[in-house]
Amino acid sequence: MRKTKGLGQRIAGKTKQAVGEIVGDQDLHEEGKQQAERGRDEQSKPSELNPLKKLNQLT
Repeated sequence: MRKTKGLGQRIAGKTKQAVGEIVGDQDLHEEGKQQAERGRDEQSKPSELNPLKKLNQLT
């Protein structure tokens, strides 16, 4: 679920970036950039459904 939410945030963020650039709204562009970064961070977090994934990171 987390990866899906992160992907949704990245898509929404990239869309805001593009719209902000097209209409010349720098604030919207920056907001979209930050949202896309949050989505990328969300996707890179380990999944809670796979407890062994954390173990693999330790080794």
